[in-house]
Amino acid sequence: MPLQRSVKPTLITSVERAAASAALGCSPWELGLCAGCGQLMRRHGRYAAMYCAVCRVELNGR
Repeated sequence: MPLQRSVKPTLITSVERAAASAALGCSPWELGLCAGCGQLMRRHGRYAAMYCAVCRVELNGR
């Protein structure tokens, strides 16, 4: 099972959000946290996932 995210939420600026959305190829509103590890990823919108690629590999390998 992936590590659970910390209780303290991750705060990012609008500039960081814009950079992350450009790197992931999605709109800024589509960004969210992985349900397993809390990593910033494409979480909302079309073709979005609940878990990041690392957590999906670990979950599928069980």
